[in-house]
Amino acid sequence: MWQRILWFFGAILVASIFTSSPSLGADLVRYNVSKAYADPKQDYYIAVLRLALNKSRDKYGPYQLSENSFDHTPQGRTLEILEQGKLLDVHWTMTSQQRENQLAAVYVPLLKGMMGARIFLAHKDTLPKLNQLHSPAQLMDLFIGSGIDWPDTKIYEKNGFIVVTSVASLLPRMLEEKRFELFPRALHEPWAELPNLKGVVVEPRFAFCYPTAMYFFVNKHNTRLKARLTYGLQKAIDDGSFDRLFAAHPITRDAIRLGKFNERQTLKLQNPELSARTRDVLMNARYVWAPLHRCLSTI
Repeated sequence: MWQRILWFFGAILVASIFTSSPSLGADLVRYNVSKAYADPKQDYYIAVLRLALNKSRDKYGPYQLSENSFDHTPQGRTLEILEQGKLLDVHWTMTSQQRENQLAAVYVPLLKGMMGARIFLAHKDTLPKLNQLHSPAQLMDLFIGSGIDWPDTKIYEKNGFIVVTSVASLLPRMLEEKRFELFPRALHEPWAELPNLKGVVVEPRFAFCYPTAMYFFVNKHNTRLKARLTYGLQKAIDDGSFDRLFAAHPITRDAIRLGKFNERQTLKLQNPELSARTRDVLMNARYVWAPLHRCLSTI
């Protein structure tokens, strides 16, 4: 008799779990966000992530998004956490050959290659020196700042620049203290950073152009999530919803308006950290912001 009673209550418990957990059976997608440092750029990547997951519902079913915060953790360490596959399922970050070997990349550029369209933050006291430059090639004589674990750092070094490196959180203060002269930022990055910087301005005339991409990365064993995100992003490109998000989102929309990339003198850099797969992606106009694609196609 006791066995029948236990079976009865067990059945009720199982039924309640299924009826009260609408996310049961859904793909869990854990991603990293910063809580300590308010970064409006995160909103764009989360919007793209939601778009990809929503577009893939027809094939892969429901999903559940979950935020995990690793504030004060360097980017390299969060990628190691993703590689371990215990606390993170997806990470948006700039690609490199090493990262594509370490993790599984979803080969759709989230910013349409805009990470390779670089303008510069500079201290206002440096402007008289910068105003004397007549060619972007003369930027080679200046000290530039870059993150110690950023793929960009190797790009600048391989192209002959003198690079001052530090952890990302310290670079803005170092610029304020004139520890270097130029802080290259992707076209969408400086505008939210400027209000928090003292004596710092956007340099108005020059830019870098180099081939790189911002991808979603997943653990190499998470083949389902990689396939789902690839399917969803490709579908969003096919139906135009990806381009509509890119054109309308404040992060990318304002970057294009304020950055004035087409009006700048551009120095084209080689990217020795680029994989053959990413190079092929960036040569396809389907995936790349048109002004940047024109620049990249001549490299």
